[in-house]
Amino acid sequence: MQRLLSCGALILVGLALLASDGRAQGVFITADSIGAAVRLSAAENTVDRLIQGVPLPGSRFALAALRRNRAETNGLIHSDVTEVYYITSGTGTLVLGGRLVGVTGTNLERVWAGPSLSGTHESGEARRVGPGDVIVVPAGTAHRFSELTGVIEYLVFRFEALN
Repeated sequence: MQRLLSCGALILVGLALLASDGRAQGVFITADSIGAAVRLSAAENTVDRLIQGVPLPGSRFALAALRRNRAETNGLIHSDVTEVYYITSGTGTLVLGGRLVGVTGTNLERVWAGPSLSGTHESGEARRVGPGDVIVVPAGTAHRFSELTGVIEYLVFRFEALN
């Protein structure tokens, strides 16, 4: 687990530097801070915990620790945020695409996921995912975990272009 967190921290530093316009020196998100967030999420049974948000020129980046202990019937669409999932433990079935029915708006700004839509998720492509898998969920794509085998934990890298 420590090795995976260290790898994730290095990826974050690289992404922050690539997104920089040359003025910023980059941002370090340590394995210790990631590990602390993961442990706190487990202790408090938190689904989505923001680890750090990073404003960048013309965009912003966030890292969050997610932990799910039950499958979802409702799906989400993040209007302006692309997410990259890195599964650290557990397995489940992730459904991408399709459509949402009975849509309601929700603001997930507190975890830097921006304006989003929630509703009953219909159709889409279902895939089994587990530790080490990386999944890219483009902005505007319906998604949810339809099945879980116990608890699944993953890091979410969130990218948002600002208008």
